[in-house]
Amino acid sequence: MADSNDGERTDETEVKGAAGGEDVMDDVIIERSAVLLRRYIIERITVEDPSIHVSHEDLGGRPQDAEDPQIKDVVDQLLKIADELNKNAELQHLISTVQANCAQDVFMTVARSIFEDGINWGRVVALFHLSYRLIYLALTQNHFDIIRMIICWFLQFIRENISAWIRQHGGWVSSCFCVCCLATHVEPHRSSQT
Repeated sequence: MADSNDGERTDETEVKGAAGGEDVMDDVIIERSAVLLRRYIIERITVEDPSIHVSHEDLGGRPQDAEDPQIKDVVDQLLKIADELNKNAELQHLISTVQANCAQDVFMTVARSIFEDGINWGRVVALFHLSYRLIYLALTQNHFDIIRMIICWFLQFIRENISAWIRQHGGWVSSCFCVCCLATHVEPHRSSQT
């Protein structure tokens, strides 16, 4: 163990935080991703099937998650993009191949296939849409035990594959207006020219 006066690091976490705060920012991105996904699910279900009532608490959140106006603005953008995604036959086919009670490796395989040609906002929204569709199926098929697992898989995928990209593109809230401009191109298995 290093003496506190010799300048050597004693804790890897301390160094990461001191080197620019990426780990702290990624934690904020993950937390906001969870709130965004829960609100996205609630908003989509309210439109698609008003007979299903689900709350933030049902999805592992807190009641105050529903009150953040910035989150509402981002979710509104995500919903607009998702309407376009519903017209993407290839993406819809890919999502329909996954069962509500799927295993984590199946979810991760489909999620990775969405991003195999790179990351863009449209593909990020496609990940939200995939998670929503699976949670919606779980709700309608009484697989309630898997709902929070799907949310955990979504957050794990964000943390391991996308959080740094979101951070580099301004985070969730500051990128709200960019989302609608950049997100309409989603083709999970084709290369895109940029």
